[in-house]
Amino acid sequence: MSDFIRRLVSGNKARYKDEALDLELDLAYITDKVIVMGYPATGIEGLYRNRREDAKKFLDHHHGKNYWVFNFCPVRENSYPDSVFEGRVSRYPFPDHHAPPLAILPLVAREIRLWLDGSPDRVAVLHCKAGKGRSGTMACAYLLSLDVAPGAPSLDRSLAEKERAKSRAEQVMNAMPEDEAADVASADGQAGDDPIKHEITDGPDDQAVGHTERPGDSSDSKQEEKTAPVRKDTGNSLSHVLELHTAQRMKRPSSPSKKLKQGVSIPSQRRWLYYWSLVLAHQAPEDFWTTDPVVLARPSPKVRLTQIKVRMHELSGLKTSLVRAVNTFVDTAGLSKKMAATKSSSQVWASLARYDDEFVEALEEWERHTRDEGGNMGVRRKGADQIEGQAFADLVRKGEFDSKKMVRSFARMGTLRDEDIQKEESAADGKIETLLLRPLTGDKWQRIREKIEAEGKLPSEGAVTVESEEASIYSATQALRSDGGVVLDARRELRVKLYLGQVFMGWFWFIPTFHLPHPRGSAEQSATLTLTRKEIDFPVGIGSNIIDVSVSMEWCSEAADVINPPERLGSAEFAKGQGEPSAVAASLQAAAGGEIKEMVEANQAAND
Repeated sequence: MSDFIRRLVSGNKARYKDEALDLELDLAYITDKVIVMGYPATGIEGLYRNRREDAKKFLDHHHGKNYWVFNFCPVRENSYPDSVFEGRVSRYPFPDHHAPPLAILPLVAREIRLWLDGSPDRVAVLHCKAGKGRSGTMACAYLLSLDVAPGAPSLDRSLAEKERAKSRAEQVMNAMPEDEAADVASADGQAGDDPIKHEITDGPDDQAVGHTERPGDSSDSKQEEKTAPVRKDTGNSLSHVLELHTAQRMKRPSSPSKKLKQGVSIPSQRRWLYYWSLVLAHQAPEDFWTTDPVVLARPSPKVRLTQIKVRMHELSGLKTSLVRAVNTFVDTAGLSKKMAATKSSSQVWASLARYDDEFVEALEEWERHTRDEGGNMGVRRKGADQIEGQAFADLVRKGEFDSKKMVRSFARMGTLRDEDIQKEESAADGKIETLLLRPLTGDKWQRIREKIEAEGKLPSEGAVTVESEEASIYSATQALRSDGGVVLDARRELRVKLYLGQVFMGWFWFIPTFHLPHPRGSAEQSATLTLTRKEIDFPVGIGSNIIDVSVSMEWCSEAADVINPPERLGSAEFAKGQGEPSAVAASLQAAAGGEIKEMVEANQAAND
């Protein structure tokens, strides 16, 4: 009975049957060296996930002391002492359904390689909660860093004879040209283009992460002039690694007409792997993750997010009534938190959020510290085990950054004027609503400007002959007009979370600098990142009406780099109800639409 429940929870993921040990686990060998599995649980959770004693029994039996466990669960989600696996555990926590701080990818890839290079008998065991998204992202991050393209396990460890025969037959069929496009399904399980479908060759390919428009941009060739070493062509590629992970981690469909579900299916996690591919190929934006002390001493470059344009199908009367009912229920039940200052409860708005600044800065410091001196981003530098007597494990051991909410909002955007909402009708999409979302919250740079101006300390612009600190701030704040948008660190991860009233619609993560023209010049430079619905995370329920989302950004002048982005909301603000709406609204709306699986994911995603 327990195995039946575990199969239901595993869903489309492959399971391992060990007849000798009489075990069935949510576990798969991606390669001979890399294992991905579900969380090793105890108690009630052990009834529907891997039992901890079973996972340990399996690993001890097959690999002795030659395995190392990589745990990506935050303390607030799941935890266990390192002693469970004799101390062979490393933690790199980030929340479920999210993209991580990008610096985690090289740190994980380097530690896995360091461990595996120690002996040909060693294996790396990666797990999160379900053993799919986070674990898959990190497994792919390591595999991408290899000098030779990885292959499937040479030993069909997890397949019974019947499954091996089926696998061989499918390999023959998949080798035929007309079936090449059927290896991986699109994000919603339907046939279509894979959002990540391009090789790393001459430079970044915007289609892999959404379409980016750069007015008058002719700087691509300039970026290629960087002197960083170019990665050799090894036959390894993002598409190859994603397909390998999917083929090994996901359960083969029972019908030939059905498509194989993606292993790493969350678009933002796939976007992160694309960024990592660019870093490995030394094609990342200029000065990204630089080790130049002169550049590091400067303030981080800033961008302005000026507006977010959301295009969506006009809601039917039934869906509009449903949204109103859900919002009324949430308000009446006292489940909502204070939302953005919009005039209508059914208004589309966006929350901007990021990880803890101190946490990301610590991760990036470790990334620089462990980076190979020869420029191989996937190799750990020798003797880089500690920084000032502290190991990386000490950074996460106490749960300082992951025992609480790891991602917090710092700004909101919504429609401010009637003209920000436009309705039109097209033959292709029918009735469409276009909404322009602009900043709703006061930014830190605006508070600084108002304070300085109120104190009357600023000289007139024409009187400035020598650039002082006051002059720099004056220049910066004048460049940032009152309607100029939200100031962001160009190199930092950003989450945009969309709502309709209090109903969660979906979110997406991105890093601005990967979508802006380089190098930054003195003239105004802007770009617009456009993501289709398939490139947005969890666009279920009302979110399924989204057509696309466009994010407009522009570089700030270098004088504005001294301005910090708005502060994140702390625990006190969340306790006072100043955070984001409850995930209950997303669950109710998705459930009403009959989307049970999506309801669970939307509820978890909106809560994370």
